[in-house]
Amino acid sequence: SVYVDAGARGLGVGKALLNEIVAMAKARGFHTVIAHISDTEGASVALHQACGFKVVGVQQEVGRKFGRWLDVTVMQHML
Repeated sequence: SVYVDAGARGLGVGKALLNEIVAMAKARGFHTVIAHISDTEGASVALHQACGFKVVGVQQEVGRKFGRWLDVTVMQHML
């Protein structure tokens, strides 16, 4: 999980962190990186897309938060 403080959002911090995670995975011989992102996190989906991740599926109603069911977007970055 990558979390960026609200005061640092929009400054490229999240993109730098995510790109570093991808680079570290690649350097260690990983074949792919997978992300599961709550449907309430549109900015996170956009960030992952900007870093080369593709949407490969949606898991419907797999979690509950604040009294409602949440879908989870599954994203993958092939290394």
